[in-house]
Amino acid sequence: MTPPPLLLGAALLFWGWHTGFLLVALPVALLLEAARAVEWRLELSIADFNRVADLCALLIVVSGIYLFSTAGSARGAGGPRAITLLFQWLPLLLFPLIAGQRYSAAGRAPLTAFFWALRRQAARDPQARPATADLGYVYFALCVLSASAANRRTIDFYVGLCALAAWALWPWRSRRYSPLWWAPLLVLAAGVGYVGHIALHNLQRAVEQTVFDFVFNTGTGDTDPFRSTTSLGHLGNLKLSERTLLRVEPGGGVGVPLLLREASYDVYNAPGWFASGAGFTSVPPEADGETWKFVHGPSSGSQVTVAAYLNRGRGVLALPPGAFEIDRLAVVGVHRNRLGAVKVEEGLGLVTYTALFGPRGPLDGPPGDTDLGVPSREAPIVHRIAQELAFEGKSPAERLASIEAYFQRGFRYSTWKGRRESAETAIEEFLVRSRAGHCEYFATATVLLLRAAGVPARYAVGYSVQEWSPLERRYIVRARHSHSWALAFVHGGWRDVDTTPAVWADAERDQGSPFELLHDLWSWAVFVFSRWRWGGDEGSVGRYAGWLLVPLVLLLAWRLYSRRRVGHGGAASAAAAGAIARPGQDSEYYLIERRLESEGRGRRPWEPASAWIQRIHAGELRPIVELHYRYRFDPAGLDPIARVALKAGAEAWLREHPVAEATR
Repeated sequence: MTPPPLLLGAALLFWGWHTGFLLVALPVALLLEAARAVEWRLELSIADFNRVADLCALLIVVSGIYLFSTAGSARGAGGPRAITLLFQWLPLLLFPLIAGQRYSAAGRAPLTAFFWALRRQAARDPQARPATADLGYVYFALCVLSASAANRRTIDFYVGLCALAAWALWPWRSRRYSPLWWAPLLVLAAGVGYVGHIALHNLQRAVEQTVFDFVFNTGTGDTDPFRSTTSLGHLGNLKLSERTLLRVEPGGGVGVPLLLREASYDVYNAPGWFASGAGFTSVPPEADGETWKFVHGPSSGSQVTVAAYLNRGRGVLALPPGAFEIDRLAVVGVHRNRLGAVKVEEGLGLVTYTALFGPRGPLDGPPGDTDLGVPSREAPIVHRIAQELAFEGKSPAERLASIEAYFQRGFRYSTWKGRRESAETAIEEFLVRSRAGHCEYFATATVLLLRAAGVPARYAVGYSVQEWSPLERRYIVRARHSHSWALAFVHGGWRDVDTTPAVWADAERDQGSPFELLHDLWSWAVFVFSRWRWGGDEGSVGRYAGWLLVPLVLLLAWRLYSRRRVGHGGAASAAAAGAIARPGQDSEYYLIERRLESEGRGRRPWEPASAWIQRIHAGELRPIVELHYRYRFDPAGLDPIARVALKAGAEAWLREHPVAEATR
């Protein structure tokens, strides 16, 4: 089956649009469709097709090696990413094969190009004619599937997919029904398919999330928006570690210390914070597959580049306040929730991404009733302090300034020493008795006081960027730099409020190990190796593997170009086509079909041959039809005697039914 004109070119442009290869797809599509306009064809033999197929196979293997060396697996997570990218490249890698078919005199590809067994069979019997196939619809389906691998879950992809499917199916629609029936039924099928795929996707997400929560989060106290909860004291455990978690390179004009947030929470129930109504929604990628925008518009603002490890290919990104775009993030899926958390799935073991941010980023949703709630156990002490601070008549900004000044008087920072044993709540003990504590206590107390003052507030966790590494020439973030602070909704936007005394960084540094330098050297070596393994190192061997194919491609192109070119449809072309023609194509039965068609008694497209000869009352053709179908479809073909009988029977019928007699 041959695709209709321009369908393959449109499929290639559709592929290039959704994978970011449009500049490559445009000339490839033009070259493929130009075969309909040129008058010459190349006399390609079966061996030539075999060489082209071998070249395509080699291109796929080398591309796979390159992708796995630059997008290797992170405990198995980068492997799917490499496979996805390889699948996106397939229309380009297999282009030599489809181009060879379109510009060949035969117009079809022998199956020996795809199966070694058929090649061995052809070598044993050189006189046998191998079966052939038109690769047009196969290549069309490959372009569509490769475009879907870009994972752009947008309505324009689905509309384009349905349009291409309708274009491909139109020539093969049943002629029994009017197009006025066919078109509405196709639209109905497209609508049902769209609704169905959304329902299946939502079901899959719900099942995956339930299984993930059960397997990985049961009994843990991680500050992880996958679980939507964190506990006071958890960050204190991280403070005991000097492990390097992030590497940060701020852009021009971005000062330090810089807060990078992982998540925020809106409901406090001692001793934990919870995220209510914080389900994640998918963020569609841009055409390049590595740019993720939370809002569409001008991409101008401050920027910071972060390198982070992902566990099992999953993780929560550390982002600056007001982030509106992430660039160069090589993952399959990005999801966000209304509280500003962004999680990724199916990423590499090491990802390096650039976050663009501004003062009015779209990550955090508007405040709700939960952002003003004060728990009943903490309400008495919180409202008492709020009365002392005399918020009445002050603007939200002035109330915020009063709370910041309150924590600067008489409060001090202390390193984490475990949970306090007291009949009082942790916050009451912090505010009234000790007036000393960890960043978690300062952040929690600040959030509750802001809410008591009528200012919507949330509890945020993340990291403070403050330590410069002379060894790596960038900022590094250790586990002990984990931090918590408050978010306040002031003047129509969320603002970071950090009331923890600034000496906390020095206090944490003083707790460092004397072997910190050795630890840093090892950590840096691991990072350099990981960057090379997962494609961040420009010197990766995989980047040069493709150059090894250049001489081979040039040699094959020269050999194909040197083949004799013949006129399209000429005698030489017919001879070349006959070398790899379909079995039975030279059957004399076709002469009878053409004779009857010229008389107005032709066979209808959907009509079986047996029903046709019965309709036109030509039962004498039945033996000829049976011999023809054996010649056409039987793998064993016809023996010489039966072949002669087919030819003699057809010629005898033609002599008995001359044109002049038939048309009188």
